[in-house]
Amino acid sequence: MQGSLLNKHFAIDGTLTADAKRRFQAPFDLQLVRVNAGCDNATSFILDIGSEADADAYLDGVTVTGAAATTTLYDQDDFVGGEFPVIPAGTEVAVAIDYDGGPGTDGAGVHVDLWFTI
Repeated sequence: MQGSLLNKHFAIDGTLTADAKRRFQAPFDLQLVRVNAGCDNATSFILDIGSEADADAYLDGVTVTGAAATTTLYDQDDFVGGEFPVIPAGTEVAVAIDYDGGPGTDGAGVHVDLWFTI
């Protein structure tokens, strides 16, 4: 992989009692190349990544299930359209967490890492 890598990390401590959304934007074009997500053992959540205009434009409704000392990795095959999403400068990237989706109890100890090339 050529170019520079940028990591955007989101962490939410404790057990979620409502859906959560985090947003950011960059002053330059980005290409999403990997998502790493996890939560505490026996909990789960559903993850969407997109823009404010299309909430699941990049990663659509994947279930992240917690297991001790593991994370779930998503890459090109998991992204919408099977391609690395290219995100234009100034686009607000939205990370949406459905706290009570999927098997197990409500998401706890949630973390999401987005890896981009710039």
